[in-house]
Amino acid sequence: MQQGPKTISVSEAADLCAVGRTTVGYWIRSKKLAANRRGKKYEIPIQNLLYFLKANGEQIPAQLETENLNGPVFKAFQNCWDFYQDHSHGANCNQCIVFKNELKVCFSARYNGKLNCRGECEKCTYYREAYYPRVQFIYQFDLAAAIVKDLYFWAVNPAMADLCEFSAQQMVGTGIERIIHPRSLEQVISFVKRKALGDSTNLSECCITIKNHRVEGMPTKCSVFLLKEPQGAFLVMAAPDQHHHPVAKMPSSTTH
Repeated sequence: MQQGPKTISVSEAADLCAVGRTTVGYWIRSKKLAANRRGKKYEIPIQNLLYFLKANGEQIPAQLETENLNGPVFKAFQNCWDFYQDHSHGANCNQCIVFKNELKVCFSARYNGKLNCRGECEKCTYYREAYYPRVQFIYQFDLAAAIVKDLYFWAVNPAMADLCEFSAQQMVGTGIERIIHPRSLEQVISFVKRKALGDSTNLSECCITIKNHRVEGMPTKCSVFLLKEPQGAFLVMAAPDQHHHPVAKMPSSTTH
């Protein structure tokens, strides 16, 4: 498919799939096909149409065959207020700091105090549909693992939660400053900035100190992978380093 719009109309989706507009409308109303409502009309992200067709074993239209279908296909990200637009949960979205500031990652404002949602982010239906499919692979690891993006934890597995002495639910949306010991924080932020500026090193190893019940913190060995999905996120694998002096040492940009 040649480069074109990221979203299509209900009529365009119907033509692509060789079905009627009412059929596409049913897919949307029954929540099988995720779409964004704009006034009285719906916009369907092409990524969502691909996800729907592949998940249901339907034939991919010829016009979409050149789209990248290697590996898992995820739904397009959708703002939380769009996700809850037809649900009572979204009745007060316009009073929420996430809506007012158009924050894409709603749980990054979890501890702000002006977030209207009061439930646990990890159990939220929106989180489970928009984010969990992209991060669930970390639960296959026995070693402590986490997904970190923009200095916030997106997900941690039980081993990482135990290592940090938090519950997994608490860590979704937690800023790294609540986990990383002050003596390591500057180096960690510097490392993240270098990656954001194009450091092509895919795997880096480091020793940092995380906060825990000990006053001096816990020296921890980390391996850091830059992920393609979620784009710009890091996979962090960690284990206690009982033999390392608790002084942080982040890798230089030339470390392999």
